[in-house]
Amino acid sequence: MEPIFVLMIISGIAGLARFFAHARNDARRAAEARWRLARPMWQRAAALVGGEFRSGPGPSGDPRMQISAALDGVALLVDHDVDRSGAAVVRYSTRITGTVSNPSGLRLRVNEKQLDRSSGGGFRARRVDAGDAADDGAFVVQASSPALARWWLTRELREALRAAAEYQLTLESHRLTAIRAGLEDDAEKLASAIRAAALVAGRGRALAKELRALSQQLGGRLLSGAGTASPGGGMTIELEHRGRRLTVALGRDGTRGAFGTQVRVARAASPSERFIVRRRQRRGPDPVNAGQPDDGGLSRAYEVQADAPDRVAWRLTDEVKREIAALRPAAVVGDEAAVKLVFGRIETGRDRIERAIAIVSSLAAPAPQGPYR
Repeated sequence: MEPIFVLMIISGIAGLARFFAHARNDARRAAEARWRLARPMWQRAAALVGGEFRSGPGPSGDPRMQISAALDGVALLVDHDVDRSGAAVVRYSTRITGTVSNPSGLRLRVNEKQLDRSSGGGFRARRVDAGDAADDGAFVVQASSPALARWWLTRELREALRAAAEYQLTLESHRLTAIRAGLEDDAEKLASAIRAAALVAGRGRALAKELRALSQQLGGRLLSGAGTASPGGGMTIELEHRGRRLTVALGRDGTRGAFGTQVRVARAASPSERFIVRRRQRRGPDPVNAGQPDDGGLSRAYEVQADAPDRVAWRLTDEVKREIAALRPAAVVGDEAAVKLVFGRIETGRDRIERAIAIVSSLAAPAPQGPYR
């Protein structure tokens, strides 16, 4: 090869090296300038949420910032990542993390529709409605349980999420993460994102608190412990009622069933006493009930199936039917081993749970009798 060509190649390589070196230096300077602009905003955000701001060099010498905050007993850490994989640009991301109470085992992810990141990261959950038309139009919500997600996403929380719309918020197991692309340089937006993360964490604590209170009111015990999720994602209260052992379970109806609340009492019955009372799937003409005792509208809203209707009829008295119609559960099921009443939503109120206990106790009793309190 001619010396002139060798010199040209060497010169070209040197030129490219100088170009990339200049690009990296320019990117570093731009990143540091952005960091200097964002720093006072992070200090202000820390003050807005009552947190502690820290700043200094990171492990690689890059300038780093952190905010440690505790809102309503929820400890959160705010920091940022720096991606220098590109020669001409440095990419920041802002992140909020925390370890939270999640007694139900809910998996939840919320992000703006325009972010279009809901399918990333191996997050396995189905898309659900948030429960509000305006929010359903603005957000993508994925959750392992639609009923529990709607309970979790209170109006206050949805408003906080709207104020922090550029963040993708994920709750999985006991880990909470809120992340956005870029280095946040708006103090109010960062403070709103911190508050939204704290509200999400607070719902888990609220659920554990409600279950503890319900357990105490019923005179039972919370089997899985406050803030501890069972493998199936549920918690159970065990109690005795008039000599019978009952359970109030927050979880799934079977391995694939809907998430809700179940009240169950054990019984010993023959196969002929199997029955199910469940909501009608379709609205049609009201069944004719002329000349029959009033059942409180049960026949209009529910259908009753039984292996031996005559043997089950004496248990489903008109008083029991009226109680079921008034309480409006998703279903009441009796088999050889137990009677259970299933709510298709989260129920932690003492009055409704006690009414459910009265219904299943009556249906499981060895002799016909109406609901008792």
